[in-house]
Amino acid sequence: MNTVQTALSSARFNRLILWVGVAVFLAGAFALVFKFAGGSDATSAKPDPGFKAKLPAPTHPLRNADGVTVKTFEQLNPAMRSTIRKFIGTAVARKNLEEGWNVTAPSLRSQVSHKQWMTGNLPVIPYPVDNLDKVQYYLDYASTTAVLIEVGVAPKASAHMRPATFQLEIVPVKNGTTTHWLVDYWMSRWTPPLPEN
Repeated sequence: MNTVQTALSSARFNRLILWVGVAVFLAGAFALVFKFAGGSDATSAKPDPGFKAKLPAPTHPLRNADGVTVKTFEQLNPAMRSTIRKFIGTAVARKNLEEGWNVTAPSLRSQVSHKQWMTGNLPVIPYPVDNLDKVQYYLDYASTTAVLIEVGVAPKASAHMRPATFQLEIVPVKNGTTTHWLVDYWMSRWTPPLPEN
């Protein structure tokens, strides 16, 4: 066996070739990433003079009218609890839809016109709530920018559905100088229950 064959078949030479191959592969991979991910060039490096970063509004724990930090649903101000109850009894139950429109935040109802809303074609999952007095509420969190609540509802017997849990969020919406808390989120906690046979 000649010297070249011996060198090519040695374990040391094979390890060297492996490491060189890995280094070449990594260099190629990095080159592709920088090429397709985009680096900085003269045009993209210039900041937009009109751009202003919009940070989320600072949040603080919510206090009710008595100055108590809200930790339970019952500690929410009566107007907030009334809005939540009215939303469930109208928009969710598909009754008195005008009242439902009035307690829904523009961010949720903007997906449809008022006319569509009044026909029952609204972006709110319906549920045939049996009795509003038996709805269960659990406060997930309450801040100055949003309140999230777990809502447990039971159906009318004629609906042949299982009880369900939804998440409901209310947010402060300014109207002139007054602020109202309106519903901007209503979503099933799980896949909506199917009718029982």
